[in-house]
Amino acid sequence: MQSRNVLVTGGAGFIGSEFVEKLSETEANVLVVDNCFAGSESLVPDGVAFEQVDIQSNRLSELVSDFDPNVIVHLAAIHYIPYCNEHPEEAFDVNVMGTRNLLTAARELSNLEMMMFASSAAVYPPREGSNSESSETGPTDIYGKTKLIGENLVRQFQQETNTTTAVARLFNVYGPNETNEHLIPAVLNQVRSGDRKIELGNLTPKRDFIHVSDVADALMTLLTEFDDGYGVYNIGTGSEYSVQEVVEKTSEALEEEIDIIQDKDRVRESDRPHLQADISKMQSDFGWEPKVEFVEGLRELLHQNKEVLVT
Repeated sequence: MQSRNVLVTGGAGFIGSEFVEKLSETEANVLVVDNCFAGSESLVPDGVAFEQVDIQSNRLSELVSDFDPNVIVHLAAIHYIPYCNEHPEEAFDVNVMGTRNLLTAARELSNLEMMMFASSAAVYPPREGSNSESSETGPTDIYGKTKLIGENLVRQFQQETNTTTAVARLFNVYGPNETNEHLIPAVLNQVRSGDRKIELGNLTPKRDFIHVSDVADALMTLLTEFDDGYGVYNIGTGSEYSVQEVVEKTSEALEEEIDIIQDKDRVRESDRPHLQADISKMQSDFGWEPKVEFVEGLRELLHQNKEVLVT
C-alpha cells in the first residue's frame, strides 16, 4: 500500500478490525472511523488512528477533508438482519443516508484514487444454486435493500468522479470478535457454556460461511489489485452448509456429540433456503482462494475458550 492514506469506516467492528489489522502491517497511513455501535476501540490495532464518529454526522465531512484519503474503505453499516427488521428507519438512515453522507464528502477530495464498498449477499433473491455477480438482484429484507441502494450510490459516484470503485458482496462471515448473535456464535456460545443439547430455530437453511480472515484477505486483494473502473465481487467459499450441518461440523471440531433441540421461538419465517456464492470471478481475476477450512475455523474459535469446554 506504500504510504497512501486509507480511511476505513466501521474499522472497529468484526470485519473491519480484522481488515485493519492486515492493513496496519503495510506502509499505509490508516484512519479508522467508527461510532462503536457494534464495534469497540479496543479492537483497533495499536498505532492506528481512531475517531469515534458516526457516518451520518456533520463532523464526518471535516474529518474526511482533513485526512485527505487516497483510499476509502466503507464497511460501516447496521447489518444484523433481525435488528434491521425491527428498526427499518435506523437501518435506512445508517446504511443509505450514511453512505450518501460519506460519498458527498468524498466528492470534495482531490487525491482520492479508490473507493471500496462492503455490500452483502443479501442483495440476491432466494434461488437454488450459486449466485454470480451477474445474477439478478432482488433483496427480500430491509438490510439487503439498503445494501443494494448503497451499491447504486457508489456506482453513480464512480460514474461521476471516475474513481476506481470496488464492491465486495460478503456472504456469511464468521470468526473471532463477532458482535452479533448469528448462527455460529449462537451454537458456539451454548457449547462453551457446557451445553451438549443446544437450542436452535430453523435447521434446513443453507449458507456459505467464510472466515473473517479470508474476508480480510479478499478485501486486501481488491484494494491492491483492482484498478478497472467499477467492479462487483462475491466474497464467499462456494460451499454451503445447513444449520444441521453446522452443528455436525461443530461436533467434529469439538470431538463430542451435540444434540439439537428445535426452539420454535428461534424460528425465523424469513429464512431463505439457500445462499451460496459463485467465486469464480475473484478466482479468475486475482487468483484469490479462501484458505480457512470450515471445521478448522470452528476448532480455532472453540479453542479460544478452551477452559470452558470441559463438562
